[in-house]
Amino acid sequence: MRDIKKTIGLFGLLAAGLIGAAPAALAQTSSVILNVATFGGHSGDVEKGYVGDRMTRMTGVKVEWTHGNPSDFFAKMLASRGRQAPFDVVLLDDAVQDAAIKAGVVAKLDPALVPNLTKLYPRARNPQGYGPYAILYSVGIVYNKDKLKAAGVSEPTSWQDLWNPKLAGHISIPDISLPQGADFVMKIAQLNGGSEADVIPGLKKIAEIKANSYYTSSNTLGQQLASGDVWVSVWTSGRAWAMINQGFPIGYAIPKEGSVLGIDTVDMVAGTSHPKEAQAFINMQIDPLSQLGWAMEMSYGPSNATLQSAFAAYPELARMMPS
Repeated sequence: MRDIKKTIGLFGLLAAGLIGAAPAALAQTSSVILNVATFGGHSGDVEKGYVGDRMTRMTGVKVEWTHGNPSDFFAKMLASRGRQAPFDVVLLDDAVQDAAIKAGVVAKLDPALVPNLTKLYPRARNPQGYGPYAILYSVGIVYNKDKLKAAGVSEPTSWQDLWNPKLAGHISIPDISLPQGADFVMKIAQLNGGSEADVIPGLKKIAEIKANSYYTSSNTLGQQLASGDVWVSVWTSGRAWAMINQGFPIGYAIPKEGSVLGIDTVDMVAGTSHPKEAQAFINMQIDPLSQLGWAMEMSYGPSNATLQSAFAAYPELARMMPS
């Protein structure tokens, strides 16, 4: 995909002047250090390169990173209420964002400081004025092709395949504290007589899987899939496609019963000492170049609507987007 990346990179830089200069308020060299809570591994590397490092070059604002998952970030924000905010910017999933809004630990944005909000799909803009969608992904089944072939197991096409007795002891299930873990429970509940409001049937069904482990870190799962310690798991499309594009013998399936659409949001933390810089970061997070970076490097779907023509022109890239 190297040629595609080069061409789309040019598109991102040149398209109709959609990537502007740094906001005037930040155009001078800055001594501010911004703390951003986000995901680790390759995902963190992509965000650092396309957003953090670029912001530092353009504004002088330095970015420090706290890696983890949305539930942990939310717990830290709750624990710090009434004291200094633990982060300035935080990436959450949409469910945790709802809880964070109710708890008052994230703040509304000033549209004048985040002009790229106007470039987003309408659904991607928070109707209350909080942080928008940053990236989108599917939750499906990831697997090590070599291990399944050697064991004589067909590549999965259905959620039901996770209960194949031949996979006993070789499956890792996402912990429910992770967005994909909660999404998986909800999906299996829906397929077994439950619903989003009644997940007990899903929990009971998942308990029948003879799991190798319950992972709490996508970095760890990636290592286990690469080594073959884990053959099959439930994972996000972006993480899976990143490994596929790096040459690992990994496959990714959207089950025939359908996947779950996952949403990550980007928010300003309530009580941040650097609201202008935090919102400048969010503005850069959702600009066309950053969004193309996420799409090319990790196959995450963009929330910025200006990229529609790019995906229409490159079906190879479009096929890896969440569905």
